[in-house]
Amino acid sequence: MAYPDTVLRRGEHVLAHRRPHWRMLVVPALVPPAAAFLAAFLAALATTVPSDATRTALRLALVLLAVLAVAWLAVLPLVRWRCTHLVVTDRRVLVSEGVLARESVEVAGATITGVRTRCTGLERALGAGTLVVATAGTEEPWEFSGLGRVERLATMVEGVAADRGGLDRAVTAGSADEDLDDELDDDLDELEGFDDDPEPEPVPAGGRVRRWRSRRARAGRTSR
Repeated sequence: MAYPDTVLRRGEHVLAHRRPHWRMLVVPALVPPAAAFLAAFLAALATTVPSDATRTALRLALVLLAVLAVAWLAVLPLVRWRCTHLVVTDRRVLVSEGVLARESVEVAGATITGVRTRCTGLERALGAGTLVVATAGTEEPWEFSGLGRVERLATMVEGVAADRGGLDRAVTAGSADEDLDDELDDDLDELEGFDDDPEPEPVPAGGRVRRWRSRRARAGRTSR
């Protein structure tokens, strides 16, 4: 059973299953013909070597280098692309990557507090971009780059977050922060109404100095 069927929970349905954008395969696709051309060109130059044994050794070395270049720069990226998955279900977002040592990321829809995309000019022309998912309890958002049709994928992830209550949590947290800011502003307004060092009243002839607190105390006694 292939991924992601092996990790789905009971009743969970796949909404989207994506691999990195095809632009990731452009360079690997160009490596084999380039390596073959370069190896043939250098092998032709090796015919000027007088020793037959040396020419044979050089040609074998060129073939070996070409094979290694194709394996490292073409086959390995292709296998890595084939083993990289981003899956959106009706409950969560799953990411799995790696050839031998696999690494997985799981983002529950109930923890997703924000979804946005980021695209360069070239990525926008190719229909690719980066999906940015903010989650509760983490300072840095998750970023998944090199995805095709990223705008549609972001809408799908946002819908899962809304269905699972993640966006409601973000709205509640924002309201709590606004209430706290309002309370702090009210406290500052009240503090500004008091004079930290009130100026003394003029001293009448033969009288005592009366400060703001004394007037407040007398007003209290008068009201009683």
